[in-house]
Amino acid sequence: MAGMALTLRREDWWAMREHVAREAPYEACGMVAGREGQSAHVFPIPNELRSPTRYRMEPRAQLAAFEAMDEHGWELLAIYHSHPQGRAYPSAIDVAEAAYPVVYLIWAPVGDEWFCLGYWLEGGRIRPVPIRLQ
Repeated sequence: MAGMALTLRREDWWAMREHVAREAPYEACGMVAGREGQSAHVFPIPNELRSPTRYRMEPRAQLAAFEAMDEHGWELLAIYHSHPQGRAYPSAIDVAEAAYPVVYLIWAPVGDEWFCLGYWLEGGRIRPVPIRLQ
């Protein structure tokens, strides 16, 4: 999917936005599932670190999400998390810990609103990925 756009259903965009806003001032995290670059479902996952600057997905919830993806024939398209005190750009830790070949969506507040950008993180490189809303 590197170099391609990610298409998100509007309800998935809003589900992520509501999740990251609700979890602030802590980082929120989750996964986006779908097919062929088109989202079908968002899985909010508890951040077991409960930190304003780091996230680690709670393993049981992450496994349950993967099982649900298998049941529906979906694939993991993106991992999202928030930077409630930063910007929508990957941190050095985000780049170092990127373990899946998927789009990484990073949410950050801009004034009273939340903003999201997508990136492909691979081999220490950061490449922007366009996000389309449908």
